[in-house]
Amino acid sequence: MKKSILILLGTIPFLYGCASTPQNLKEFSPVAVMTVYSNQSVPWYNEKTGKESVEDGILSGAVNRLINKENPEYEERQERINYAGRLLSEKMREAGLEVIDPATNKDCSAYRNAGSSFADYLGNTVPAEGYEAFTSSNGKINRTVCRETGAKSVLYVNFRFQKVMLQEGVHDKGVAARVVMSVFGTGSDGKKIINKEYKAVSESYADLVKSSEWDKAKVLSFYPELEERVISQFLTEFVQDDEGHETNDFTPTPITITK
Repeated sequence: MKKSILILLGTIPFLYGCASTPQNLKEFSPVAVMTVYSNQSVPWYNEKTGKESVEDGILSGAVNRLINKENPEYEERQERINYAGRLLSEKMREAGLEVIDPATNKDCSAYRNAGSSFADYLGNTVPAEGYEAFTSSNGKINRTVCRETGAKSVLYVNFRFQKVMLQEGVHDKGVAARVVMSVFGTGSDGKKIINKEYKAVSESYADLVKSSEWDKAKVLSFYPELEERVISQFLTEFVQDDEGHETNDFTPTPITITK
């Protein structure tokens, strides 16, 4: 029963746990990125309580998406996560890591068998282009992916897009953007090497016109910079001796399937 409740609430078991000792990802390259995905909507996050609104739970989220079809927070959800997926691969390569092209992961039997959770089938997650939304990790599958593809590690990456109400004294004054990037990874032996969260809040904000009115497009425009910030935090911690290989026109590394 507890497991079902966790899934319904959108909890991702492999992304929450004890902080990991930083490893040098260069020692675990090539890296197979198993998934990059995000939430559908942009829920409120309360900085004081550390809690998120239940606005995009499975059932309420489906209702909200139906009602708010023209809300840019919903309309731009695929664009937000696609940008994050591309940027993550680019920045990892610039840091000197060999990144396996996710578009060829479907040729890997272990990737095809990874499966999605009940929550994913209800459309509560948005995978970046070229990925599936895998919200749990499996040691056997991770070992098989590495064996079949030649990768030395696998990564699961989740971006959580939120908004924050800013206050001036006791009065609400505006809305800022917030991003949480959760990264879980294992080595080729299936043992955990990464389990961290990275967070960033925009310095700029959209003025609050009324209690429930603000420039949503302006808040959404803050996300690309925040995505870059959390990705940089991750690479700064887990890629030592960064030589800064600059390349914006890269050729994806294809997966080599062993027979």
